[in-house]
Amino acid sequence: MSKEDVISTLLYLLMATAIVLVGFLWINPAFQSTGELGFLKNGATFAFILVGLVVGILINVLLFELGHVLGALMGGYRIVSTNVLGFNFYKVEDENGKLKTKFRFKSFSGLTGETLIDPKSEKSNPMFYVFMPLIFLLIEVAALVFLMTYTPKGASHGFYLIKYGLVIAATIGLCMGLYNYFPAKLDSANDGYRLVLLSKKINIQAFNSQLKVKTNNFFNKPNEEMEVFEEITDFTAQVNCHTAMLKYKNGQVDEALEIIEKCLESKEPSKSTRRALLLNKIYIYYLKKTITEATAMVKALSEDDGIFVTNCKSLPAIRVYILYIGIVEKSRSEVEFALDRKRKFKDKVSEGERIFEEGLIEEALNYVKEVNPGLFKEEKPTA
Repeated sequence: MSKEDVISTLLYLLMATAIVLVGFLWINPAFQSTGELGFLKNGATFAFILVGLVVGILINVLLFELGHVLGALMGGYRIVSTNVLGFNFYKVEDENGKLKTKFRFKSFSGLTGETLIDPKSEKSNPMFYVFMPLIFLLIEVAALVFLMTYTPKGASHGFYLIKYGLVIAATIGLCMGLYNYFPAKLDSANDGYRLVLLSKKINIQAFNSQLKVKTNNFFNKPNEEMEVFEEITDFTAQVNCHTAMLKYKNGQVDEALEIIEKCLESKEPSKSTRRALLLNKIYIYYLKKTITEATAMVKALSEDDGIFVTNCKSLPAIRVYILYIGIVEKSRSEVEFALDRKRKFKDKVSEGERIFEEGLIEEALNYVKEVNPGLFKEEKPTA
């Protein structure tokens, strides 16, 4: 288990513990006969908690993504796509090149949602995008503090339902805020991780470059600008990794490997970024250098990275696994397993990224067929 996974698991446990404590210390006493929710009996108490949890989750998810949307607009960005719990509102271009909003159900990368934004200019600043959800959370907590400290005489049952409903909602919001603003990369990129990196100007530039790539991929437009950052950070390494693969596709193999090597020499890239760089390096070595060197790199992978490749948990991992298992292990069934896993990412990546990666996977498969031409021969049926 990676460091990011361990921290994420610990945070989930901490969030669950906080919810249980609030339940015992605040909510449960309110249900007692002398408590402020003592008028609720039997199944009504369960219904209140259930509705409070559902409404609390929905309110906080909406506030977080609304914060991202408003923050992005304030920072000088266009909204390309907003996904809240799978409800996805996104832009498409009509025949005249004008953007229209459409709706679909789609998976997302993140705790509760995902908003894709596009910088309008070099002056676009993502700090509003990162901070605005926190401001909404603080407003929610302030409302809770007010209701907890101010209870009017002869308050109605409705007041107490709102008061303790807000206790549930604010608890959920604080737990989500703890995860979202934890200052490290977790099992998904969070605002705390972005906040730490965006304190450096070079990372704002890299972040905007990365967003331009994602926007082009979203609209299935070519990424022609191949920016290479000399200063290596996690963000710049991600942009450089994409640039390297564009150069590889354009036949600039040595330049691509030089970019990847420089990033790998740095200690700045996170584990997931380093893994992506390494898998692309192995892929290029299989196809353009030597099978022996590439295979040695596969066998030198860490245990976590080896499992990641074997389980085909990303499109670059699928490419590398097809090459290794098809050329070295000569297993047709495992190659077919990897190709089947490719379908898993159909709804998880943008159209442009899917087409780009499918081209690389097809190149890997053709090379396997070239090296081991008998691997995919149809078996003759026995009499």
